[in-house]
This record gives sequence, C-alpha cells and structure tokens, in this order.
Amino acid sequence: MIILSFILAIIIIFLAILLVRAAMFKPHKELKPSGGRIELDNDRIVDDMVQMIRCKTVSYNDESLIDKTEFKKFQDLLPQLYPRVHEKCRREFAGVNGMLYHWKGKSADEPVVLMAHYDVVPVEESQWEKPAFEGIVEDGMIWGRGTLDTKGTFCGIMEAAEKLIADGFVPEHDVYFAFSGQEEINGPSCPAIVDLFEERGIRPALVVDEGGAVVENVFPGVTRECALIGIAEKGLTNIEFKAKSGGGTCLHAPGAYYCG
Repeated sequence: MIILSFILAIIIIFLAILLVRAAMFKPHKELKPSGGRIELDNDRIVDDMVQMIRCKTVSYNDESLIDKTEFKKFQDLLPQLYPRVHEKCRREFAGVNGMLYHWKGKSADEPVVLMAHYDVVPVEESQWEKPAFEGIVEDGMIWGRGTLDTKGTFCGIMEAAEKLIADGFVPEHDVYFAFSGQEEINGPSCPAIVDLFEERGIRPALVVDEGGAVVENVFPGVTRECALIGIAEKGLTNIEFKAKSGGGTCLHAPGAYYCG
C-alpha cells in the first residue's frame, strides 16, 4: 500500500509539473521576413530539377539491377547546372557514390551539414499517371520519381548555394553538403562520409536532413500551416519470419495467401 501511494504521489507531482510548465510557456517572438524581394530564374530552376529527374538513379538491393551509368550521368550533370558551386566548393566522392561538398565560411568552427540523397526506389510505371522519369511539367507541378524523396531537397540546396555564391555571400561558418546515392538501400556511402568527418575531427553544430512536411489542421489548436520537424534519427530493423504447416493448409498474410 505504501509503494502504491508513493507511485501515485510521483505521478501527481509529474502531472503538476507538466501543467505548471505548460501554463508558464510563452512562445518566442515570431520573426518577420525582411520583405526584400529575391530575384530567381524560376524557369531555369525548374529545368534543373527536370534534368535531375531524367537521371534514372534507381537503387536496388540486387546490385546487378543498378544502372551505374545513370548515377554517373547525374554526377556529371551537376557541374553543368551549378558551375559556381563547383568553382567555389571542393567536391569529393565517398563510399560507392556519395558526394561531399565543402563550402568554406569565415570560420571552420561549428560547421553546418545539409543532407539529401539522389537515389530513388524502383518504379511500377503502370501505377503512375505520368511517366516517372520524363520530368513532365504541368499546371505548376513537376511529375517524376524523386521530386519529393529527395531530389527536390538536393535541388533546393544547390540552387540556394549557386545563388548566394553569385551574390558574393560568404557563410559565417563552413557548410558541407552531404549527398548519398544509396539511402534507399541503406548502403555504405553515407557512413563513409561520416567516417571522413571523424577522421578530420569535424564536429557539426547542425545537421539538416529530409524531414516531414508542411501540414494544415493536424495539431489541435494550431490553425496555421505547421512544419513538422524531426529531432531524432529513425531506427532500422529487419525481421525474417518462417512458418511451418501441414500440407493443404493456407497461411494468410496482408495482401497474399500462401498455400501448401
């Protein structure tokens, strides 16, 4: 009885702390945009993205299915699309097809790492409304495998850097672009980039990778658009199931029957 009372008291104290902290919480003052207009060549940016989509950088667990020429095509395309980035930033390859760019800032301390991957998962064309690798542009949208996951992120990073370099901008801290071509199969390219950081004693102050989305009407009480931010890396596990049964019986799994 004493133990139960103690546990109950702990729970009550915990809830009281949560309520008090919630009542005392005050959001930070919202930052307002400067209002300055940023001039961008939208047509060129869209065309850059389309060219990325047309590179069929499809990852397979079966290495014999991977078209390595498409990955090389993508890598060779980048200096053509982003000449200033490749003039200003050192590019090196890591692992099987990882790429690491180093944009030197005013200080090497507390560097920033921006990440994306340029490989995509296989496509079942019969389930697509538009061809997956033609980069069709219709009604303000780009159709194609990888537009969201994550050639769009890749394109955004490179376009921003190309624009800022053209404007003469120098970052306060070093910036690294870490791009993997094996994310979809959990390949060794990204770990190889991490190994490079460890070997060189580089400890990032901030790492930005693919995250959630900008959503509406998801959280109670939030009436505006809300950006979902992930603050931890998701885990990974592989599970193998084996089942034995007598002849003539059927095992049911979601979407399939197995009969023997």
